[in-house]
Amino acid sequence: MDSDDKRISLIAAEVRSGSIVAAAGCGKTEQIARATALCPGRRLILTHTHAGVDALRARLKKNGVPADKYHIDTIAGWSLRFAASFPMRSGLTLVRPSDDEWDVVYECTLRLIRSRAVLNVLMASYSGVFVDEYQDCTCAQHQIMSALATDLPTCVFGDPMQAIFDFKGQKPVDWDADVFPKFPKSGQLLTPWRWKNAGNGGLAEWLENARQRLEQRQPIDVDGRCASVKWVQLPPAAKSQAAITQRQLVTVGTCKSIAVHDDEKMVIIGDSANLKSRANLGQKLAKFGFANLEPVGCKDLFGHADQIESSKGMSRLEAVLAFAAVCLTGSGKSELLKAVESHIGGRRRGAGIFPDLIPVCLKIVASDPYDHVIELLDAMRRRRETRLYRPGMFFPLRSALHLMTIGQHRSLADAVWDIQNRLRHAGRRLGKKSIGSTLLVKGLEFDHAAIIDADNMSRKNLYVALTRPIRSLTILSRSRQITPQS
Repeated sequence: MDSDDKRISLIAAEVRSGSIVAAAGCGKTEQIARATALCPGRRLILTHTHAGVDALRARLKKNGVPADKYHIDTIAGWSLRFAASFPMRSGLTLVRPSDDEWDVVYECTLRLIRSRAVLNVLMASYSGVFVDEYQDCTCAQHQIMSALATDLPTCVFGDPMQAIFDFKGQKPVDWDADVFPKFPKSGQLLTPWRWKNAGNGGLAEWLENARQRLEQRQPIDVDGRCASVKWVQLPPAAKSQAAITQRQLVTVGTCKSIAVHDDEKMVIIGDSANLKSRANLGQKLAKFGFANLEPVGCKDLFGHADQIESSKGMSRLEAVLAFAAVCLTGSGKSELLKAVESHIGGRRRGAGIFPDLIPVCLKIVASDPYDHVIELLDAMRRRRETRLYRPGMFFPLRSALHLMTIGQHRSLADAVWDIQNRLRHAGRRLGKKSIGSTLLVKGLEFDHAAIIDADNMSRKNLYVALTRPIRSLTILSRSRQITPQS
């Protein structure tokens, strides 16, 4: 940390109500840890994800900050537990809120804090509040932080340029209209430690210039001056099959070219809204070791779970094989189904190709237990011809099927929800080579990254994508000059 960063740590520790703006890779987590060490008493530290909680806790431990100087939680988790502790005053009756019920939790939490009936509890518990990733707050969460700041010193940390989450009807916080009036800008982190520590000052300088242009809503130019930034030209946008095929060939070929760094982490960043296109790319790149990242609450996963649960006999087998086909390359779905139908009819088609699969398929057709489904999925994954490219769907469904075999849930959908919730708490685990979107890789670091949909990204999504790699960045676009969508 340089002298300016040390000054920011002190400001954050002492400010009564303020905000610290931190560009990507400029040491925000380190600042929170250092400021916590400087604070008297015990700080409440809030963020949005369980992975964020783990990252903060690890940094505080690394810095030797005593555990009795802080309490870390997600905003959602802290709000739920706090409101549920005083149900008569808060009015909260929810125990396990669904995705569309969290605004109710926040309303009850805000009602409780504003009542001032629990002021002594808050003052006795915490000496102040730090909030991380403030750009990801909704207006409802911002009201809670503002209410806490009435009596507790509060400093929020975030970056308006990384506000990319879709809150599904919940209004996101606006920095100029909401944040700065309540939490005036007290400092800004500018030193790009992520790249400076890696000895890649050229990329740090290029990204700083790109950020300035994006903030001003200007196009960025991949001019070749930075050795760590490579540009690959995509064919002009067109709807003909030949043009689409050519575009796919360029994309796949480029992604294969960055797959040579087997000992380093790399990511391909695609369209956040188009899960299908990313899955198709994952299928093509599976033999090179790439795997798709899946959103928690993945609709495709729940859809396949419903299909499997609501079917029996041959229909269930078809549903299981349909699921396997979107997770594994070389599943041989059509030929395997024909082979099973042949065996049901007393013939022997496919016996030499699928000797390990046909007996299990026949078990599924003949009876309902989910252990046969698990057996088939495991057998398909073991085959030399198959490669798993959507582990974020495959393993959660397999785990949910196991929960059903031991009677822990009444429906497969409930079991999937349980597994997904556990994964949400555990945090995302990545392989060496990943395919995702800006929403899925935000907050993560990689050695190398390829952005395959730069022409169609908003300026904030583009900034998040640009700042993921430490060593090299490859940008695929129609022109060297990239104009963000908004």
